[in-house]
Amino acid sequence: MSDVLEVLKAAMEVELNGINLYKVAAEKTDDKQAREVFLFLASEEGKHYKYLKDLHDAIKDKKEIEVNIPKPSISFRRIFSEDFLNNLKGKNFEFSAISTGMILEKNSILFYKEQAEKANDAKVRYLFEELMKWEEEHLNMLTNEYNDLKERFWQVNDFSPF
Repeated sequence: MSDVLEVLKAAMEVELNGINLYKVAAEKTDDKQAREVFLFLASEEGKHYKYLKDLHDAIKDKKEIEVNIPKPSISFRRIFSEDFLNNLKGKNFEFSAISTGMILEKNSILFYKEQAEKANDAKVRYLFEELMKWEEEHLNMLTNEYNDLKERFWQVNDFSPF
């Protein structure tokens, strides 16, 4: 089980990276709606971290584990408000936060997928598959927003290559 404990430690580090990114993004954005979404994402990653920490401690203490990952309670259609979307000039930080969030979520998904494939224990495999699904929801939200904004953002900020 020491291998599982090490994997859980690495997974907790992955979640801490997400918490930190989303908290900084929430602090730096001027958009109230984006702040709420970034804080929600930080909270979600915090739930992952706590769940993983509790699981780590249970396994370490040789207690019976139960995989029961709660689903996110809120979903957002848009990250940014209409006012923000109409004033994209110079909003590089927020756009970068989404891009970085997408990278972190992709890395989390790949990590959890790899761990699920390596797992010999069915409960551990299920745990990583469920965590992967949770991160996929975050990635989908960020990707949808990124794709909706990309062309508009590039044009307004003179980044468009064509």
